Amino acid sequence: MKKRIILLMAVLMAAAIGAQAQSRLEPMTQTQQKLWGEKYFGTWLSERAIQQMLIFPSFSFPSALYVYYGYGESERLQVKWCEVNKEAGPDEPKLRLDSIEVKTDKATAVMFSDLIEHAVATCMFNDERLGFDGTTYFFGNSIRVATIWSPDSGSNCKRLTDVLEKAMTAVKNQNEDELKALLPEVESLTEVFKKLYPKD
Repeated sequence: MKKRIILLMAVLMAAAIGAQAQSRLEPMTQTQQKLWGEKYFGTWLSERAIQQMLIFPSFSFPSALYVYYGYGESERLQVKWCEVNKEAGPDEPKLRLDSIEVKTDKATAVMFSDLIEHAVATCMFNDERLGFDGTTYFFGNSIRVATIWSPDSGSNCKRLTDVLEKAMTAVKNQNEDELKALLPEVESLTEVFKKLYPKD
């Protein structure tokens, strides 16, 4: 009986959390900038990336996708992640940062950059950021950042996180063809976000 009650409570909490997921990006507030800036962004926010997505799960390690081109940068997508260093000695850090990148052509880099740029341009303030668990995503560059907490299934923001996480997998696989196979979805979704710009 006790196990059934615990299971029921877990299901109810999961349903409540799912109902509180966000459906759109919101601008990063000054409070969020202070909190996340002091705690995490020194490690994860790239000053050199044209656009980026930072991922902070509640109960696992962060990761990030960076898009580079122009300003003396070679055209590439880079993924950075944090993992446990199982070979660490007693005086060595228990966590380590790893990164990998895929060089690509400028057109591909621009398409991924445009997707994030146009998604960020549609962000609006909202009060949907509630819940106990989930993943916080940040998008943008070192000047303009938008955020979302566990985007709703079926929403444009869920499509955004899905396609960019697939891009991260392609980079980790060192597979430019896999990356380029995502471009039709990237282009389609960019057009969706362009249509969501405020009218006035």
